[in-house]
Amino acid sequence: MRAPRETTLWLAWRLVIGRGWRRFTLVALFAVPVLLSAASLQVIGMLNLTGEQKVRSQLGGADLSVTVPGGGQSGPAVLPATPAGAGQVLQGRSSPAFPLVLSGTTQQVGYRETDWSSPLASGLLRTLTGRLPAAADEIVLSRTLAEENHLGPGDTVVFPWAPASAKDARIVGTVEDPTAYRARFAAGGPGLFARWDDHGHGALLGLATTWLVKTDPATGTELANAARGRRWQVVTRASLSSARTLLDAQPGLLAVPGAAIVLFSAAAAFSLRMRRLNRQLGMLSAVGFSGDRLVRLARTGGAAAVTAGTTAGLVGGVLLGQAARPLVRQAVQRDLGTFSLPFTVLGLLALGAVASGVVGIWLPTRAARTSSVRERLTRAPRPAGRSRRRTAVAVTGALGGLALLFAAAQDAGVVGAVGAVLLVAAALAALPDALHLLARCAARLPLAGRFALRDLDRERRRPVAAIASSALAVVLAVGAATFVASQTERDRTSYVGSRHLDQVEVPLRYTEPSAAVLAAFRGVVGDTVPVEAVQSVVPKGAGPRAEGNRLSVPKAVLRAGPLRSGTIAVVDTEAQFRDLTGRAPTPREWAALTGQRVLVLDPDFPDGFTGATLHGRFRPDNPGPGTPVDTVRSDPVDLTTQSQAVAVTTGAAARAKGFEVFTDSYRATLPATPPADLEQRIGRALEPLGVPTSDLHVERGYRPPLPARWSVMLTIGAAVALLSAMTAVGGAAQELRPRLLLLRVIGFSGGVQRRVLAVQAAVIVGLAMLIGTLGGWLVAGSQLWPQHVPVVLPWPLVLATALGVTALAAAAAAALRPRTGTRLRER
Repeated sequence: MRAPRETTLWLAWRLVIGRGWRRFTLVALFAVPVLLSAASLQVIGMLNLTGEQKVRSQLGGADLSVTVPGGGQSGPAVLPATPAGAGQVLQGRSSPAFPLVLSGTTQQVGYRETDWSSPLASGLLRTLTGRLPAAADEIVLSRTLAEENHLGPGDTVVFPWAPASAKDARIVGTVEDPTAYRARFAAGGPGLFARWDDHGHGALLGLATTWLVKTDPATGTELANAARGRRWQVVTRASLSSARTLLDAQPGLLAVPGAAIVLFSAAAAFSLRMRRLNRQLGMLSAVGFSGDRLVRLARTGGAAAVTAGTTAGLVGGVLLGQAARPLVRQAVQRDLGTFSLPFTVLGLLALGAVASGVVGIWLPTRAARTSSVRERLTRAPRPAGRSRRRTAVAVTGALGGLALLFAAAQDAGVVGAVGAVLLVAAALAALPDALHLLARCAARLPLAGRFALRDLDRERRRPVAAIASSALAVVLAVGAATFVASQTERDRTSYVGSRHLDQVEVPLRYTEPSAAVLAAFRGVVGDTVPVEAVQSVVPKGAGPRAEGNRLSVPKAVLRAGPLRSGTIAVVDTEAQFRDLTGRAPTPREWAALTGQRVLVLDPDFPDGFTGATLHGRFRPDNPGPGTPVDTVRSDPVDLTTQSQAVAVTTGAAARAKGFEVFTDSYRATLPATPPADLEQRIGRALEPLGVPTSDLHVERGYRPPLPARWSVMLTIGAAVALLSAMTAVGGAAQELRPRLLLLRVIGFSGGVQRRVLAVQAAVIVGLAMLIGTLGGWLVAGSQLWPQHVPVVLPWPLVLATALGVTALAAAAAAALRPRTGTRLRER
């Protein structure tokens, strides 16, 4: 005979948790969110490089690096306070935007150069094919750059500004940066840039000189302090190794959502389970089990299920994360962090999940003591208390609405979040009335739909708990999606481009304006597309400040009282005015321009102002004498126009004041969105005429990148929403077994049973999607409205996703129809 404690554990495991598929679905309800959270922790851990990997990728074999913008002397002589013989020093050059002619077009790529045979450069690059460059005429390309341009060892690349005798460099291999995603760069051998340098374009390249230094700690500290004193960039091993990762800074990023899902899943699952165990608990009451003992029995079973699910989820999540390692490596195309378990975060996830699960089962298991033996054995319904519940729904909803209004008016984000949660809670509390309304509307439906809806109304606790557990995951996913979409839309609409949308500009940096360039440009964009010359006012006789760069010519500057000083654009036709401002000139504006006056574009410029002057050589500290001009304020123009010039005038007016008109570029305004390959097509036409592809500008608008942590939250939220819905539907199918058996006994086929399950699943998941979508929108809005950010959600995509998940859940429920051909073990 078993001891009382052993009997309690045996009953908890066999009776409360159940057997077979019932046990599996209950444990899976706790395991799935923990598994997904643990797997996500593993993936994020892979993406976060270790300190040693960061050191090897940036410092190689050195102890620190010192970076100085521009060129400099070679060797340690330029380094401050470096004792002779104190260590090894390796000089290198780098540029983030370096022009190279690849596959016939000039492209901006990253450039690096050093002595790659030095031990200090070990680990900076990884050779994939061939070898690293060792001579001044050798170069290697990154794998991405080589694949895009179909180049490999034996091919050549050209630096467009190099002397004629040194233009080509031979490719001797392909490499990758072990820590960079799809990097596009070239790495030259020692002395390649010196061989290429024409001493006329160095200022355009953004070159920086870096020294890698290996020395003793004392000398390294002295050197770093001296370099920082000169405002040079210093990177040390300690600074790289101590950098905190996302999980280090926010350990609850994935642990908190996972624990919250477990909390609601536990409450929902045990609300269902206690309802289903009424007969069994009644029999135990009849043989002498007290109410307190039944509660302990139920809570022991619940704690065992939560612990088993959390353990299985943690182990499965770690294994799943590591199994996904090759896929992650292929997706990011760079090295991953070494295998290490984030014990702190995993422990936080495990403790949070178990604690949340125990809290979730605590209240539902009280039902084990609140019913009499007669009620349990006869399943006599208890008073529903609808009036109190409806009063609570009304009060909760009213409080939530008032909290949201207060938050929007007073910019109180915390109060708004509370209000959104109260509204979601009110919606969940109103679910029984919604199910009752659906059942009343089911009279005209076919048999399967009528039976499904009326059964949901009869046993409301089961669908309400399933909807609540799934709706939380949808709230998290939709809330994150809404927040991201709103922030992205705000960034997009507030973006001010340097050109208007769908404009294409060809800067004439290295070539003079000519009919040939204009004809080639028109040949690509089309003869019907307007192409205008972009012109500005320059001092008479002014030449370029940088050799070979005609756009470095100084521009004339308008100085007019409170107006910010700036350049003046030249428009001689209405088409040029439309190209600059995006609209036609008003009669008043055109009369001012044809009257040789200066049209000021700044809306804050005082109308009727006198005393404006035009300066050819302007210095803020010493403007010098200027040429008086007559000014008129324009009608309003957009911020893009204001970013290009502070005023406009005609060429005749500029020449009358002793200035010249300078053509900066040609610009076309396309009637539709520019094609993706437009830059390449224009580059192939204009490269022979001296216009590099890298100088072309196509204004496509601003598309802000999606933050990494929100990508993780969206992915996890969507996955948890789907799997939670599927688990809830599977559990609901098992709870419906007795009624499905009844349908079979009275002669209804398996097809009717499948349709019943499909309808119930569609209602459960559909209502969860509806409440979750609106709740997520409200939760995100409660944080965005106080910031005066419009709430944006891609409703077509959300609707399509909700319908897809609902259809998938219905199909899965039909496939999960429990077998009713065998005798049920629990009646």
